[in-house]
Amino acid sequence: MLFLLMPLLPFSCAVNPVTGQHELMLVSEEQEIGIGKESAPSLMWEFGGPYHDRQIEAYLESITRQIWQRSERPHLPMKFHVQNTSVPNAFALPGYVAITRGLLAEMQNEAQFAAVIGHEAGHVMARHSAQRLSRMTLQQLGLAVGAAAFEGRSGGDALLQVGAVGSSLLLLKYDRGQEIQADRLGVKYMAMLGYDPLQAIYAHNVLEKAVNDYLRRMGKSKDEDSFVSEMLSTHPRTDVRISEIQAMINELPPHTVRGDGRSAERFQAETKKLREINKIYFIYDEAENHYRKENFSAAEKSVRKALEADSSQASFHNLLGFVELQQKRYSDAEGAFRKALSLDNGYQPSWYGSGLVRFFQEDYRQAVREFKKSLDLYPGHAQTHFGLGKSYFNLRNYPEAVPYLRNFAEAAPRHPEIHGLLGICYEKTGDLRSAVIEYNNQLKVAPDTELGRHARKRLTALAPSMK
Repeated sequence: MLFLLMPLLPFSCAVNPVTGQHELMLVSEEQEIGIGKESAPSLMWEFGGPYHDRQIEAYLESITRQIWQRSERPHLPMKFHVQNTSVPNAFALPGYVAITRGLLAEMQNEAQFAAVIGHEAGHVMARHSAQRLSRMTLQQLGLAVGAAAFEGRSGGDALLQVGAVGSSLLLLKYDRGQEIQADRLGVKYMAMLGYDPLQAIYAHNVLEKAVNDYLRRMGKSKDEDSFVSEMLSTHPRTDVRISEIQAMINELPPHTVRGDGRSAERFQAETKKLREINKIYFIYDEAENHYRKENFSAAEKSVRKALEADSSQASFHNLLGFVELQQKRYSDAEGAFRKALSLDNGYQPSWYGSGLVRFFQEDYRQAVREFKKSLDLYPGHAQTHFGLGKSYFNLRNYPEAVPYLRNFAEAAPRHPEIHGLLGICYEKTGDLRSAVIEYNNQLKVAPDTELGRHARKRLTALAPSMK
């Protein structure tokens, strides 16, 4: 868990490195860096995992590092990542700067990339995440999964969700003033590097088009996609945003534009392969959309089409594995997950998938081993905590089950099974007071299930010992 439970910290003021003004700040710079470090595995896997192309990553990291060096806090650690998801996005924390494949594929030149990354760097340099944490009720962020994603889903249904359902609390949402300040800083940084700052306007248009195209392909509107609607909720209308950015450009101090100010030719050459692969991911996205709608035959058809186009993507084999799991073809599912891991031995979703195969085959000891490899890669993956907890529960190893089930309960407090399972574990380990609490929670959440009836029965039996 992150160390964000800090109610006992003294109130303090700090000088904002961008504005030079004193402001309330409960989070020190050292803690900011720690937050970035501890958030990294969850951020990596909430947004599709790494896109493996060291050449393009090194090229883009060199541009990002130049922005970082010209910022107000160049001493902060920085590592750049390309995330393998079609969701158009970019984000930054101290030590972690990322852009998604889906947004990168739509960009036309280095200047647009610098504008977007400069904006995200601006959030870091102005300590916007730290400001938000200082204003809000401090809470644990280690399990970055929203409870609503699991409500009404019993054991197998919750386990078989594809990927992470991330709340990305540190990334969403900045307020209107913070977005304006980040825009201003992004324009400043790119101008300092010799890029044409007018490309910041085009970058905004690229982002809007990328979001609209993504939603159209997924058959959604902005209001229907919770992540996108949150991401855009503090962004003004396009015409207002463009007008504001133009005003920021007009206020820039004298600066020199290098060459044509865009550097499109090299950018297009470096990103050519990514853009080709991104088009194949449109087919994968269609397959994943079918999967989420529980249309598994259509999902299988689409993912096999994606595999015909490119069999080197671990994520394609992984999705096929989940489709096979849904149809209880366990040996075929295991084969698909193993193929994904042969392509990328660090592909967390397939370690998780392999754990599920063993779980549903009732080989709980091997499931534990596979789930632990998943958790090593993604410590905040709630589904893996649930899988581990249920595996230990089925092995009757109740003390080992408790911490994993408790972690899942923190992420999904309204899950219809979790409190009943915890109640049994606590009762079996002699912690009757905690058992009573969890049985009562079970009755509040799902009283009419088998576990709800068990909870009511056990509360009646335990009542005398609680007096």
